[in-house]
Amino acid sequence: MFGMINLKNTFRFFLFFCFLIQADALYEDIDESELERLEYLADNIRCPKCSYGNISSSNAPISKDLKKEIASLINEGYSDQEIFDLMQDRYGDYILLDTNIEDNKSIFLIPLMILVISILVVTTYTIRKSK
Repeated sequence: MFGMINLKNTFRFFLFFCFLIQADALYEDIDESELERLEYLADNIRCPKCSYGNISSSNAPISKDLKKEIASLINEGYSDQEIFDLMQDRYGDYILLDTNIEDNKSIFLIPLMILVISILVVTTYTIRKSK
C-alpha cells in the first residue's frame, strides 16, 4: 500500500521535473523582461483553433507554435504593436483580444436590458397573481 503511494509521488515528481525542464528549454533565449512581454502578448492574442481563449491558456499545437514565433519576434527586436499588427494581418481582427468598450457597448447593455425586463415581468406577474 505505502509502496504504491510512494511510487505515485515519485512519478508525479518526475513528470513535474520533466515539464519544468521542457518549459525552460522553450524560451531559453529570452530574458525576464522579454518573458513578461511574451506573457502579455500571449494573453492578448486569441487561439485560432480554440476561438474562446488566448494562446497562453490553450494547449493547441498552433498556440504553442504562435508563442514560439512571438518569442523569436521579440528576440528579433519587434515591438508589441508590430507583433499585434503581424498577427492581425495574418489571422484578421478576430485574433486580437483587445476589446474597446466604446466599440462594444451592446455587449454590456443587452444583459442589463434583459435583467431589467426580467425584473419587470416577474414583478408584474407577482402583483397580478396576488390580486
